[in-house]
Amino acid sequence: MRRFLLALCPRQWRARYGDEFAALLRDTPLTLAAVVDVLRLAMRLHLRARPWLAQIAGAVLATAAMEAAAVRAELTDNILWAPSTPLRALALVAVLTPTAMVVDSAAMRRARLRGDELA
Repeated sequence: MRRFLLALCPRQWRARYGDEFAALLRDTPLTLAAVVDVLRLAMRLHLRARPWLAQIAGAVLATAAMEAAAVRAELTDNILWAPSTPLRALALVAVLTPTAMVVDSAAMRRARLRGDELA
């Protein structure tokens, strides 16, 4: 189990801190709280190493929350169907906006990188 927990951390981080962390894991009893702490650490490290992943995760969570709110308020049954009223159309826009913003931001970043490479 300790090896698995260590393997969850990013490779670059393990190369630098892996031995110390493995020793810490050996000396620490594996309680549920300790396992959850290591899982949270691994998640934070991966998100820091890949900020775009954090943006996508945030957009997906925001979209899911807005979809749940729209369904609960009975504004829409499913975001895949065209809305039948202006209020339902507004709900659909609110649901899709966070994801659209992240996708647009990623596209702009890629275009900027391509432009920098050509210059």
